[in-house]
Amino acid sequence: MQPHDEAPDRQALLDLADLQIQGTATVDQTAQLEAMLIHDPEAQREYLRYTLVHSQLGLTVPAMPDISACLPPATQSGDAVSLKSANDRRSTWPALVAFAVAASVLVIVGIRLAREPIEPRQPIAAPAPKLQTQPMAFSYDHRKPPLGMVGTIGNRQDATGPLTLTVEQGATDFQTQSGASLRVQGPALFGINARDSGVLFRGSVHAKLSDPASRFSVTTANLRILDLGTEFEVDVIDDQHIAVHVIDGQVDVQRRIRLPLFYWNFDSPTTTTADLAKAGSRLTYGSRATRTGGIVGDGAVQFDNSPDAFIDIDDGLGSTAGTGAMACSSGISIEAMFISAWSGNFKDYDEIFRKEDGEYRFLLSFQNDANVGNYAMPPVPDGPCLSFGLHLEEFGYSELDMPLDGREGRPSKADLTDGKPHHVVATYDSFSGKKSLYIDGRLCFEHQFPVGVLAISGGSAQACIGNNGWVKSEAFQGTLDEVAFYDFALTADEIAAHHRRAARGESYFAPGTTPQSVQRWRSITPVSAGTRQVLNVQTGLPTDR
Repeated sequence: MQPHDEAPDRQALLDLADLQIQGTATVDQTAQLEAMLIHDPEAQREYLRYTLVHSQLGLTVPAMPDISACLPPATQSGDAVSLKSANDRRSTWPALVAFAVAASVLVIVGIRLAREPIEPRQPIAAPAPKLQTQPMAFSYDHRKPPLGMVGTIGNRQDATGPLTLTVEQGATDFQTQSGASLRVQGPALFGINARDSGVLFRGSVHAKLSDPASRFSVTTANLRILDLGTEFEVDVIDDQHIAVHVIDGQVDVQRRIRLPLFYWNFDSPTTTTADLAKAGSRLTYGSRATRTGGIVGDGAVQFDNSPDAFIDIDDGLGSTAGTGAMACSSGISIEAMFISAWSGNFKDYDEIFRKEDGEYRFLLSFQNDANVGNYAMPPVPDGPCLSFGLHLEEFGYSELDMPLDGREGRPSKADLTDGKPHHVVATYDSFSGKKSLYIDGRLCFEHQFPVGVLAISGGSAQACIGNNGWVKSEAFQGTLDEVAFYDFALTADEIAAHHRRAARGESYFAPGTTPQSVQRWRSITPVSAGTRQVLNVQTGLPTDR
């Protein structure tokens, strides 16, 4: 977006309209708005268009099913139902306010015009075309695309997901879409992140497949237990150990390959990351996203803060929410090197990475928007911030907004726009519940969610580097390089190591390492019928415990 291109009067009009829509305008501000509208038909049209855009977005019908109805009876309560109803009311209230505000202010203007003599006006010269209008710069796609079925709780409750089952005591049965019969034994916390997989945070889960040809896997921290058409049980012993008991057949214990799902170093002139990107990941470049010297390696991309400064990623798309190669549930990391010339002005957004699947979007961007949408979690003072947005089950979409104020170990806006390269990583880890932002290898801001809350991302929208792919109005200003996307949370040690290598002008990854892997898991050890193995959760190797 280009806030410096906006005329001051128009900017003031939009700012006052925002206050009216949010219901925070004072009497003096309302009077000022009326004065701006009363003799200016063009301003009236602009005001009406702006408020109607907000009202239409607010009236978009949420398609996401009521997940609270999918919980076991023991976990349901009147409070949960009440919260859902309140959320529905909140989703339509801004739209009604926008309609009412537009109507009331224009009625007042009409009454005053009727009481005043109409004076001849000089013709108004048409304004010069602008690259981008201000309202689009803080637009969000407020759709809630439907989530897919992941199974049935008990014998009656269809479940959409991802979702997490909390079993305080006793057992809860779950039938997956892939044909696995699960029994979660309490006290336990078990996430259903796809039709054929689950995430065990604590407690135990027993799995049995009716069809030997089908598959089901259980993930615990850094391991995956893949059922090869068998019956097995997994128990979380403590933070470092799990037990795998195979009743029939065999399972394969696998360790996560801790490399990016997608990685773009921009060193290749073809800008498809050549053999390093997943299946030669296809990219579409805007005309103002231009190749330049690398922060690391031979190449990087320069963005000039215009609508044509973008890189669309043409791979990783899904058909519905929660699907596709960028559908992450138990963890996510976004990593990049940047040189920023961000203005920090009010309502100026500079996107580093964003995928706009409605309310299931994720983003990493510089923002200064006075918490538009009330997305900040935790709440922070208004002002320039680095924002990491992600949708979390039960909590909805929220943004970790790190104030760029230079306090409590946080960088200032000046620190990050000093013309020097910087390293940024955003992570979410459902196993710890931590949503975090790192700058130059150091943890700078964090928020604690409950353990076991799954992320919901993925869908049919293209991801975009350096802009908002939905409206192309939030372009980065500066240089981006070494952009990486992971379907798990990098550790603090991994992030520090990546920064040290990048600071030396080297790739994030150790010499001899292929920086990207299509395969996400590596087989460590099989476990056969009648065997119980205690495994280290990091290595997957058997222990004597």
